[in-house]
Amino acid sequence: MKKYSLISCLFLISLLMQSCFFSEEEIFNEEPGQRVEASLKEYQKILTEAPNGWLLEYYAGGEMHDIGGVVLLMKFEGEDVTIASDTRVRGYGEAKAVEVGERVTSKYSLLKDQGPTLSFCTYNALIHYWSEPKGVFDADGLEGDFEFVITNATPDAITLKGKKHNTILTMKRMAEDMDWDTYLNNCKKVREESAEYATLVGYQNGYAFNKNIYSQSNVLIISKTDGTGKETTQKTSFAYTDKGIRLFEPLTVNDVTVNEFTWNVTDKKFTATTDASVVLQYERPDYWVPIEFYTDNEWEASYSYMFERKDTTVNIEFTRLNESDTLSVKIPCGSMKVETKALYNRITGMLEFRTQFLTAVQLTYESGEKVNAYLYLCPWNPDQGTMFMTETAGIVSEAKQLSPRILTFKDNGRSSGTSLEGFVFYAFKEFSLESSPIGVLESYNNIEFKQKEQE
Repeated sequence: MKKYSLISCLFLISLLMQSCFFSEEEIFNEEPGQRVEASLKEYQKILTEAPNGWLLEYYAGGEMHDIGGVVLLMKFEGEDVTIASDTRVRGYGEAKAVEVGERVTSKYSLLKDQGPTLSFCTYNALIHYWSEPKGVFDADGLEGDFEFVITNATPDAITLKGKKHNTILTMKRMAEDMDWDTYLNNCKKVREESAEYATLVGYQNGYAFNKNIYSQSNVLIISKTDGTGKETTQKTSFAYTDKGIRLFEPLTVNDVTVNEFTWNVTDKKFTATTDASVVLQYERPDYWVPIEFYTDNEWEASYSYMFERKDTTVNIEFTRLNESDTLSVKIPCGSMKVETKALYNRITGMLEFRTQFLTAVQLTYESGEKVNAYLYLCPWNPDQGTMFMTETAGIVSEAKQLSPRILTFKDNGRSSGTSLEGFVFYAFKEFSLESSPIGVLESYNNIEFKQKEQE
């Protein structure tokens, strides 16, 4: 304990020595407790004297921080903080979502902790959504922070370190003439415009340094194939700006280093701010197909049952639901054929299976007892034996062969730290995923969809 206390005091002294508010003589004439109080007063002054508030590009996802960044605008007044965001969120158990640009006011405090700490100490969905548990089966939630150690502060920028997950973030003072709504609406505009052109090729001086970059939910997914044909995937998060995107940290791909880009909707490309010869240009992939390709062709599905250790092949048929981008397909489960929903991606032409409610069923135990149950599709990792129940978790198809089309499945990249390859049909006693589990009815692994050749 004494060692910790000494390190803490030395850390605070180093911070105070950088401050323009205190002289060296005043610092060393003060007691440790007084120095802590002085630093907290200084940070309070810096926070509240920004007339137009602060911009924070906030990242959840724990050590991986791989689920994308969000923009939070913050105004500190007295004990209150007012926050607005470029991202719509709905807190766990909350009936109403907080919309883009909507202001939410809550309390904050500055604490003596692992160093001077900024705590968002009363609930505010715009920040606690990223840090709160999502139920008894998901205690870590999205692995964000709501308490931050202040490691450096000036009137223009404050460096924060997440108390739990150690992510380093920077709050920047907002320009006084920048309207909050204008900034957030421009972020939203870039998001909406560029979402239609998310399959990207990286170019430098006209040379393609990477042909497989996919922008998804504030994350760039970069795929590379080595000389042996092995594919590796690299993910880097970004936040939208009023002009384009800014990466969580500089990224080097094939000796090309990038960090921030401006968006041009006319040319359908992002251009690096530090080197205009580096662009991420939209190109439709050669494996793209329209949704009718699935409904107009006959298919067979093959997969292995993990528990019985056997492979099977069945005929399947895709049906489009009400002219939407959702396809219905029936998957065998014991004596049943269970309707599941696959999401069609207009940008890539691929299919995605996410966590979803399937149907209510009546099950019979070996003892003869009957029980009503609610069946869910839950993506899972068969090697680890773990399943994920967050609504965005899932598997997405990729084209193993173009003609006739053969699809295999991999993790959809929408959840942090996952490597999903299949799914299970899991039964619960009630409709809610928070209810008592009954167990796995069946698992599906090594899934492959094959287009039947026309006779």
